[in-house]
Amino acid sequence: MDSNSRSYGAMVAYFNAALRVLSISDLKEKQFYHEASLSKLYCAQRFLDLRWGSHDRWFHSSPDALFYHLHSHGTEIGLNVDLVSQKPPLLASGDGLIRWPFGSSYYYSLTRIRVKGQIELSGATIDVEGMGWMDHQWMDFIPAAVIRSYEWFSIQLDNNTEIVFWQAIRNNGSIVSRPLTIIFPDNSVFYTKDFLLQRMQSWVSPDSGCEYGILWRVQEDSQALDLEIKAAYPEQEIKIPVALPGFYPAFWEGRTTVSGQLAGRTVSGIGYTELFRPHSSRGEEVR
Repeated sequence: MDSNSRSYGAMVAYFNAALRVLSISDLKEKQFYHEASLSKLYCAQRFLDLRWGSHDRWFHSSPDALFYHLHSHGTEIGLNVDLVSQKPPLLASGDGLIRWPFGSSYYYSLTRIRVKGQIELSGATIDVEGMGWMDHQWMDFIPAAVIRSYEWFSIQLDNNTEIVFWQAIRNNGSIVSRPLTIIFPDNSVFYTKDFLLQRMQSWVSPDSGCEYGILWRVQEDSQALDLEIKAAYPEQEIKIPVALPGFYPAFWEGRTTVSGQLAGRTVSGIGYTELFRPHSSRGEEVR
């Protein structure tokens, strides 16, 4: 959010294939800006010092705490922000190890990060501050060749609770990976594979022809979880201009709003959703 209370969403992702995806959403104007580019990627795993090309870097700015700095610059958009994690790392799937039938992946998240700095947008540098999220996942395989769909959701609730969950489905329709993990205000963690995800509304991209879910409902009985996840606006599709093995030519990743119930209390919040799937049927449920 800037000094005029104007809200933005921003995302940068780095892949070992040397791909960087950078996006900024102007939530008031419902304008989406994104760039996908290739350059050399270097990452020192011990301190998570990541460099991409000659002008992007994510690094640990304090050796004794979860303090980071990120600067990422495209031709028309950019980020230059300090980040301070408010919670310890959350291990996805309960222990940080995702066991796929064709390999394993390590994965953790920083789910509540205080962000302060600048964004570059439409030729202007804008001071902003807000709340962020960081995912770090590494693996020795590319699953896209055998995965029909991948739908990932992060949620930051206003009661200081965060949720991350996803589902990955094979070409034959079987579920490959499907965990839901919650970190509560006291940093305790709940993990399950038993939840209901329902797509309630879709949007078809006029550029790619892909159909994406833009309204979802997630339910989990033991925590009395019942949330509606709604895209801030539909037009948040990212197009990859170069052909890369294992990568989709387009996917949806953008800001969402969240509302509903958790443990018998009304909650609301924000999130980010990532979708790799051209849906075709409404009201689809997966248990």
